[in-house]
Amino acid sequence: MKQVEQKKRKLLLGVVISSLFAMQPACAQKNQQSMTKEEGQATFNAVVADVDKLIKEMRIPGLAVGVIHGGNTYSAGLGVTKVGTDEAVTPDTQFQIGSVTKTFLSTLAMQQSEQGILDLNARVVDILPWWRVSDPVATSKARVVDLFHHRAGWYGDHGFLRVPEGGSISEKVMLQGAYVQQLYPFDQTWMYNNTSITFATHVVSHAGGKPIETLIEENLLTPLGMNSSSFNYDATPPAKDYAWGHPPIYGEGSINDLKPYYIPLIRESAASGALRSTVTDMLKYARFQLDGKDASGKQLLSKKALDYAHAPAVEAETGDFTGLTWFVHDYNGVTSPSHGGNWPGTRSFLQLIPDRDFAVVVLVHSDRGAEAYKKVANAMVKAFTKIESNSPVAAGVDSSILDPFVGVFKGNSQNIEIRKEGDKYVFVQFSALTNGADPAPANVANTAEGYFIITEGPNKGALGELLKDPSGELNYVRFNHRIFIRGDGAVDEFDLSGSVFDK
Repeated sequence: MKQVEQKKRKLLLGVVISSLFAMQPACAQKNQQSMTKEEGQATFNAVVADVDKLIKEMRIPGLAVGVIHGGNTYSAGLGVTKVGTDEAVTPDTQFQIGSVTKTFLSTLAMQQSEQGILDLNARVVDILPWWRVSDPVATSKARVVDLFHHRAGWYGDHGFLRVPEGGSISEKVMLQGAYVQQLYPFDQTWMYNNTSITFATHVVSHAGGKPIETLIEENLLTPLGMNSSSFNYDATPPAKDYAWGHPPIYGEGSINDLKPYYIPLIRESAASGALRSTVTDMLKYARFQLDGKDASGKQLLSKKALDYAHAPAVEAETGDFTGLTWFVHDYNGVTSPSHGGNWPGTRSFLQLIPDRDFAVVVLVHSDRGAEAYKKVANAMVKAFTKIESNSPVAAGVDSSILDPFVGVFKGNSQNIEIRKEGDKYVFVQFSALTNGADPAPANVANTAEGYFIITEGPNKGALGELLKDPSGELNYVRFNHRIFIRGDGAVDEFDLSGSVFDK
């Protein structure tokens, strides 16, 4: 904990220092514009050439990528939109951006705060007196801002459960909140929480007096000129220039053998993950996140508000922090907010480095997309800003650290297991949604911080933390943003009854 507090102080100091440098625009601009547009294009093209090799190695049908560096933007598409066709992915191909949609919601909340129609520090029950969750303490304490910080402690995917048609969908989701299980005492620990975001969706909708889709369109999509972005719940996708979802290939197999699929978004997900967009449009959004201006140059959101949303606010997982929905990483004093998105068959990623006037967008239509976008984003960050990843690394295989991790830990639709095999520790994951198409078991080690780290395979570099449950026992593992609870039975045994995945 002392180490985390030191890192937090260092990160906050970095924010202050960055703000001081922001007061010297001429000097900062000179440093950021060390590349000409032509040099930037050559740098971008060199990384894209490597990315083209990467997706072939990973047997990913295609992706789209874009970069902002100073006043310049660069974009490209690779591969095809759907296996079995020759339609090329371009920067104008539509992808589901999944949870990157959450940043549109938090940005809208910041706009409402600046307009004086939403108090982020107000308790939710003071705005909506009828709202409650099963835990009275959480009900009484939860503020609007807490809904964006992922520390509420209640079950995280209630917000995807269906509600009856008609009326306000987001209001009905909030009414069902009375049945949400409290996994942790309120504000005790961080775990990614779609339920909180669906609650925030209705709060923001209530403040704006319109459905959330309309508010985001009117206040963000239209002013930013994001004409190819929309909320869409159609049962079938567009006939042209749309990236279909594709399952992963981890072992032997050919891209040509993949079976494209499409799973429509549901209205309950709305601002949690229902936006469809393109790299071209997302670069407009990224530019706005850097300068706060709309397509005409008008200040749509103040720099102060952007800094607040992007700054580290609460401790998250494995040493990182969360701002207003944004994940915040510290590159030795340079802060970088980002957010990823996940929907079956597609993955998305947006990363900002405001101090370098830099952003990168990666959209991938494969269930291996997260593995790909991390590598693509890291390569673009290094090429343009010279900043390299500084995440924890393997420090050894220490039984005193790893033995407590041994066991089966069960999640919502995915389970994980750490097995001890002789002097080795092996990570196994199994998803109820992939029909067994999961990565092969992989060796793990420990980091100096006490995390486990996967040392090989598609999840190489992924970290896990062992946490105490409410009784004080080490029965929870936080991995890939979620909480997995120590349980009985095999890693491939699921009870999906009553869950969002119950069919």
